[in-house]
Amino acid sequence: MTANVEHSHGPDVPSPELVYAPDILPRLQFLLAALADIDVVHERSLETIKNTPADDNRKDEIISALRRAHREQRSSYVQELLALRERMDTAFH
Repeated sequence: MTANVEHSHGPDVPSPELVYAPDILPRLQFLLAALADIDVVHERSLETIKNTPADDNRKDEIISALRRAHREQRSSYVQELLALRERMDTAFH
């Protein structure tokens, strides 16, 4: 037995209004995924360094350099994320 389901797209069904540009959601998803990937790699690197038999002073130097590199790597993504947020805020005001 088959059911015949009909979806109404007639005048009594309101069409969704775009509140912000359609490119925002895919870009937002991309940026958040990229930042998550960067953070996961960073955390793994930190754990690797912490678990090495190197001298503690040397580990601290490496960790400091790793954190600087992490901030630099994230910077452009965060800036673009802030720009997207501003575009979204503008659409709602």
